[in-house]
Amino acid sequence: MIRYGFIGGTQRGLKLIEELISKNYPPQFSVILKEDDHEEIKCYDEISELMKSVNINYSVKKKLVKEDYDLIKKSELDFLLVFGWRTLIDTSVNEHLKFGSVAVHHSLLPLYRGFAPMQWAIINGEKETGVTLFLINDGEVDSGKIIMQKRIPVLPDEYALDVYEKTTKSTIEICLEFFENYKGNKIKLTDQDESKATYCCKRIPEDGKIDWKKNSLEIFNLIRALAYPFTGAFCNFGDTRFHIRKAVQGESNKKKFTGIIPGRIIKISNEGIEVLCGNGTILIKEWENKSTGIVNCPSETLRSLSATLK
Repeated sequence: MIRYGFIGGTQRGLKLIEELISKNYPPQFSVILKEDDHEEIKCYDEISELMKSVNINYSVKKKLVKEDYDLIKKSELDFLLVFGWRTLIDTSVNEHLKFGSVAVHHSLLPLYRGFAPMQWAIINGEKETGVTLFLINDGEVDSGKIIMQKRIPVLPDEYALDVYEKTTKSTIEICLEFFENYKGNKIKLTDQDESKATYCCKRIPEDGKIDWKKNSLEIFNLIRALAYPFTGAFCNFGDTRFHIRKAVQGESNKKKFTGIIPGRIIKISNEGIEVLCGNGTILIKEWENKSTGIVNCPSETLRSLSATLK
């Protein structure tokens, strides 16, 4: 029997731990992440209910404290499985684990170490991302030995939810494969190539504000990356904030504009509103009024070619 502790949460963490339990890999205990207040999707209650239903000890918090480390040290674990946890874990705890602390990162390490790697990959227009299972060490963040990886293609018109679902599926697959390999003593570790390492800073909701002076591809990538289940790229019209749910690069991208006011609406149709960017245009098909929660086609709200989004 594999003895491990689960440290993590989020919607993907819920799906992962459900699958592990269903495959007869229950944790000895769980420390469940309490999500931030601004997050629309919170899963700590569901994970807690799951733990209750199978009589697994658990706690809910944002940071490990002394009592958690004491529990880890006395539990005679093979490893910790860390997924969706947002604060650093004291690596001295590895001395009390047979294998170490195993973490999931949604990039092909050593690329995109740090925060929000999936979103950053879409923002940067990457054609590929992935999932890496690795050991947490006492060096730089996400720099430990690689256990295994899975590559995931990113299509140019895919939104965050599309890539999110693919990475969730791959995460479950890679973790189940790891558990099977661990049972069979078939684990092979690989050092990361430090010369290829890249890093991502933390993102906050305000980072989603659209700068209409950028080109249409950059703006489209931002919209794709921050769409549901994330907080969304947004713009303002007057005092109202609108989060963009669906958009494409506009038909007027084929035209050369010599008179440009970024953010100005240049076309209104049943499809939506076409907005001028620093280079090219964006057709916004669906947005959400954050004051009222109403989701609609922007052409139902704005009917003037004098309107400018900020």
